[in-house]
Amino acid sequence: MSTAIIRVAKIKTQSAALSKTRHNYREMNTPNADPERTATLNQELVNSEQKDYWSLAEQRIGEVVTRKVRADQVRAMEVLLTASPEAFKRDKEGQAADMRGSKWVESNLNFLKEKFGEKNLVSFTLHQDEKTPHIHAVVVPITKDSRLSADTLF
Repeated sequence: MSTAIIRVAKIKTQSAALSKTRHNYREMNTPNADPERTATLNQELVNSEQKDYWSLAEQRIGEVVTRKVRADQVRAMEVLLTASPEAFKRDKEGQAADMRGSKWVESNLNFLKEKFGEKNLVSFTLHQDEKTPHIHAVVVPITKDSRLSADTLF
């Protein structure tokens, strides 16, 4: 039986945001990723210009949040969405089927937009260059009353 997996991680500093950006857009060495598959099968569905996560978070915060943001405050949350390996159909070589345009990707995208607000979802990246397809999404934790609060939303 397959299992759905979701993991969240805080992004509190500019260096953490830039590191996650570089990893997710394969701007740094990623030993477990196949470079041939990176170029053809990875897909960004929200941040098509592939701007860095810190800039995206700061821009979104500037649009909505009126209170002063503390230096130690969480600016964004990275959400990893995937499933256990057996959840994905595989070819004879064991490679997972192409998930671009799939109901799985669409459902995850819609879930995040509905749960956190479409404008607060600043990146949504499908990775298919590793053994199991997965999604890295970045959410700016802005509440309905325009506060920046990861504690409230997560």
